[in-house]
Amino acid sequence: MEIKAFDYLLALLRSVLNDEKPPELPEGLSFGEIFGAAKAHSVANTAFYAVERLERKPEEPLLSEWEQLRDKAIVKDINQLAELELISGALSEKNIRHIPLKGSVLKWLYPQSDMRTMSDIDMLVDGENAAAVRDIMRGLGYTCEHFGYDIHDIYYKQPIMNVEIHRELFGEEGQQFGEIFASPFSLCAECYEGMRADFTDEYFLAYVIAHAIKHYGEGGTGIRSFMDIAVYLRAKPTDTERVCGILEPSGCADTARDFIRLSQIWFEGAESGERYDKMADYVFSGGTYGTIQNAVENKVRSGGRVKYLFRLVFPTFRHMKQHYPFLKKAPVLLPLCWLVRLFTKPFINHEQNAAKLRALTKNDRK
Repeated sequence: MEIKAFDYLLALLRSVLNDEKPPELPEGLSFGEIFGAAKAHSVANTAFYAVERLERKPEEPLLSEWEQLRDKAIVKDINQLAELELISGALSEKNIRHIPLKGSVLKWLYPQSDMRTMSDIDMLVDGENAAAVRDIMRGLGYTCEHFGYDIHDIYYKQPIMNVEIHRELFGEEGQQFGEIFASPFSLCAECYEGMRADFTDEYFLAYVIAHAIKHYGEGGTGIRSFMDIAVYLRAKPTDTERVCGILEPSGCADTARDFIRLSQIWFEGAESGERYDKMADYVFSGGTYGTIQNAVENKVRSGGRVKYLFRLVFPTFRHMKQHYPFLKKAPVLLPLCWLVRLFTKPFINHEQNAAKLRALTKNDRK
């Protein structure tokens, strides 16, 4: 997607956040391009609030499709907020402390909560309470899709409700932030509304930025991550240098400063430069969660092709114990798990595996 399309998309989003009349569509651009870019970055529903204020609106059927997407976001938002309240109340009744994460907090800071979409509800609990939480979630009508694997358990309720209950904030991906957020409840203000806790303002923003940096390094992160930063700083003016200082042990403090600066360029009118133009190109290319191509290129660039291929076949112990929990008590079985994985992995997420191989082949041709 050409940069000028994203420039206009950013202009629409700024007009929504500032409650200003949006600029009309420039010559040479189509609403189809803008809609495609907005969907790729999970901001189409927000952008529609600007589109409906334009003098020259998109033609049908695109206008109706865009409006329906916004309306679905409103319905999903209502359901998610109700479900979040239900889950939080059920956890509090059982004296299980918990921290709402990411969009569950951020959406309240937008002009309207539906402007900040969530693919799922994210919440953190003490790992020792994971089994009790599973019973609670089942009692609320959820099925447990994954339990005891990776750093979160996954729950689903028909027709569209997805919930991730985190036991840790960062696993192997994002491990540079692991120590900083190893004791998350100690980073919170005191609990209120039962057993719910919230990070202090500085630690919440540090977590939001760290999570975005993790995705940025994996394969990319989208416009929404930077809009989150801008919206948060508007609602809760925070000492950004102290926030970056929190992330100093990870080696990512300068990257955090770049993220804050890019959010200010896009949403506060700060001056850009070549460094941030290159960042913008990368962000625009990846959509909300980046691309497999970007992920492969980043890993090959940081560790080399041989190491990347080796880790595809033989992941680290930290990665393996997240997917084979019994390894925590029996690490000697790691070679056996590698063997099992070697024979089963081609049949699991085979489309993603094929995409990684295509990306690696493409990288070799560069």
